[in-house]
Amino acid sequence: MTDLNNSAAHEQDAVIFARESFLGELKTLNRDYPNTGFGISLRTHSGQHYLLANARMPLPASKSDGFPTGRRVACLENGDRFSSIEVLADSEGYETITPRAEAEILGNALNLIARIDTLTGIPAQGADHAHRIAATGTGG
Repeated sequence: MTDLNNSAAHEQDAVIFARESFLGELKTLNRDYPNTGFGISLRTHSGQHYLLANARMPLPASKSDGFPTGRRVACLENGDRFSSIEVLADSEGYETITPRAEAEILGNALNLIARIDTLTGIPAQGADHAHRIAATGTGG
């Protein structure tokens, strides 16, 4: 039972850290792409779901529904702390973005996912694991 409590506490710590550390990143995306909403969906290995969003991203009625107009920009699955980390954009605002801007957003999203995974990861898996980050873009 203690392992479950410790695991839940570590997951909660990782979510709090992500929320505090990366809200500024969402504000930067909002500034650079003022007509597009961005959100981060974090799913823990225990099944909890957390959403972080900038002011332009429409929010769901229930977090289990996910963002109502969210288009996946990039995703990492099976990280150390999270079963998935997704960066989403408001599909309505994203439709007007140029291909160049879309490539820049993808790069920013992949960097953001890598930072979340790296900074909230469990170091006990060794040095080789620290260099393996499997985030991918998904053209939507």
